[in-house]
Amino acid sequence: MAPPMMLLLLLTSFLIPTQTQFQVEAKDEAFTSIVISQKGLDFLKELLVTEAVSSIIPLQIPRIEKSVRFPFLGSVEMVVSNITIYGIDVGSSYVKLGDDGIAIIASKTTCNLSMNWYYSYTTWVAPVEVEDEGSASVQVEGVEVGLTLGLEIQEGTLKLSLKDCGCYVKEISIKLDGGASWFYQGMINAFEEQIGSAVENAITKKLKDGIVKLDTLLQALPKEIPLDDDTYLNATFVNDPVLSNSSIGFEINGLFTARRKPSVSEYLNKDTKALVACSDPSKMLGIALDEAVFNSVAATYFDAEFMQWIVDKIPDQSFLNTAGYRFIIPQLYKKYPNHDMNLNISLSSPPIIKISEHDIGAIIYADLIIDVLDEDGVIPVACISLVIRGSSSVKISGNNLAGNMKVDDFSMSLKWSNIGNLRMYLIQPVVWTGIQTVFVPYVNKHLVGRAIEDDEYRAARNLVLRKGVDLEGYSIEGVSVGGHETCIIIPEFKCAFDIGRCPSRAIHQNFVFITHAHLDHIGGLPMYVASRGLYNLKPPTVFVPPCIKEDVEKLMDIHRSMGHVELDLELVALDVDETYELRNNLVVRPFRTHHAIPSQGYVIYSVRKKLKKQYMHLKGKQIEKLKKSGTEITDTILSPEVAFTWDTTSEYMLDPRNADALRAKILITEATFLDEGFTIEDARQHGHTHINEIIENAQWIRNKAILLTHFSSRYHLEDIRQAVSRLQSKVSAKVVPLTEGFKSMHT
Repeated sequence: MAPPMMLLLLLTSFLIPTQTQFQVEAKDEAFTSIVISQKGLDFLKELLVTEAVSSIIPLQIPRIEKSVRFPFLGSVEMVVSNITIYGIDVGSSYVKLGDDGIAIIASKTTCNLSMNWYYSYTTWVAPVEVEDEGSASVQVEGVEVGLTLGLEIQEGTLKLSLKDCGCYVKEISIKLDGGASWFYQGMINAFEEQIGSAVENAITKKLKDGIVKLDTLLQALPKEIPLDDDTYLNATFVNDPVLSNSSIGFEINGLFTARRKPSVSEYLNKDTKALVACSDPSKMLGIALDEAVFNSVAATYFDAEFMQWIVDKIPDQSFLNTAGYRFIIPQLYKKYPNHDMNLNISLSSPPIIKISEHDIGAIIYADLIIDVLDEDGVIPVACISLVIRGSSSVKISGNNLAGNMKVDDFSMSLKWSNIGNLRMYLIQPVVWTGIQTVFVPYVNKHLVGRAIEDDEYRAARNLVLRKGVDLEGYSIEGVSVGGHETCIIIPEFKCAFDIGRCPSRAIHQNFVFITHAHLDHIGGLPMYVASRGLYNLKPPTVFVPPCIKEDVEKLMDIHRSMGHVELDLELVALDVDETYELRNNLVVRPFRTHHAIPSQGYVIYSVRKKLKKQYMHLKGKQIEKLKKSGTEITDTILSPEVAFTWDTTSEYMLDPRNADALRAKILITEATFLDEGFTIEDARQHGHTHINEIIENAQWIRNKAILLTHFSSRYHLEDIRQAVSRLQSKVSAKVVPLTEGFKSMHT
């Protein structure tokens, strides 16, 4: 009934994970459960009906003869031959599941036939024989076709059986052509019952033959599906299918096994039955995977020695030179100055996969060997043992199960060293950065990323490196959670405003502006300076309010003393209304804010030159002559681009000296409190701003965009968005919240 390619498509589609809801429990030997939902059954039914029709037509029906003798008059012989069904139109069909099996019913079906007819009359009265012949078209209407299929597991494969099959013809219409067809029409109509019966028998036989062929094909499907030269999937069916009112559930072994390699069973926990399932009732197929499946994959590829990597190229290549470690591992730099390095990463055991309700977790045990590249070859100098705990949410990408890994936690210890003891507390932040920016993107692309298109991978990697918003032509990144950490980065300026806990992206910014000395704003400063040295970046310039400069110098001296490291930076005390040139077209100027401790905000200005009015009428040569004479011919125009406030009451908005902050293209300010749980007076007592105060002072805002930050951690995304919508209705500026670090109340 159906060609082999179509059936292979159907069977292999069982292993394509899509999303639906089902109730199938994995048994002792089953680690993968698959369901075909009602939508999937309807799709397969339509496919099978289409294939059945195409396999039936054209269908030849045996010739039909009929003779009648009349006493004293003679005999009449009628024959219809070359009866061919050349068209079938199925009006409607449905599939129904029950205890007896799978029933497929096609109704309101019309069959179109063609045939030849022959008429002969002889009589004894006179030696006369009358003959005539022609063709006829036949339309068989109201055909009902039904079959019931049994489905069971036999020796690990699907066994299909035909329990019942029938075809019923309701009405036949015959139209003769040729000869004196009008004369014989009534006699030919006598064949209706025989033609109908012949159609019923022919279709029934054809369907039975098709089911036998389909069963043969199912029985021939392999129980082991090779994936590559080293691995195959155990596709043995386990337990009989489970039929419900609207779905069919299957179970297969589903484990991955290495060819000619040790068994992976030692890594499988037979007692655990955690399943990862994708659920979406709009999909046709669903799959549930026991965590043993994931562990079998991990064990198989670990046995095949695939889990080893040599890292010799990374985005920041200075990370792979001993000069980058001169402060962290000084003995390495002393013994091998300016030598290139490789990082040899290998897993010491298969990853351990754990499945929870919301994601898939993994514990990875790896050895990181630091190799120095010398003229004599590769020299291993130290080995660090890593324990990485990661997780991944499951997603469907095309026809593949995929997802992006993230690292939740990691620990490390020194396994051996040929260069003496290592200060692991200094190395750990470097390794963490490497894991996040090199290892995780690599794993996502090469392990999970086979199911992800290149552009998706690049987007996922960019998400690791950058999270933020685009406003008025500037990319603004960072995180700001009240009382926890605050650091905002504008790459176009090479600036970070406050340093928080020193996010990795901040390390590559040349300037840092500190608004005040609370730890959630300044705590990461020593790490920022140390990391700049680690990456051989030039010493940064750090701006602070003058009243805390001496304390910041003491802080850096303490870390120099404790860590025996150089912490090179230029520390600038920049007071309110003073101006500092960042580059020839960019300057910064602080303005006064009002917090619980001394604080200040900053405005970044773009600088451009404009010809003075008195010289605008002059020609080029005249202007050039004035310029050479030393005459100042231009005015300097400062345009406020971005203003930062951070922790402050709303009082700064009422200070006329802060007008530039309120007319900059972008105002980045705080709104720590958003609801009536904290009053405006509460906000002021803590040195913060309530969003209602911004609404009350909206008439002073001339900015094109406002980035709201520093929300209290007590709020959810829904609270923030609702508050932002209230402010947006009061101002013409575009209002955007920085929500990195906040979660939905439904999470």
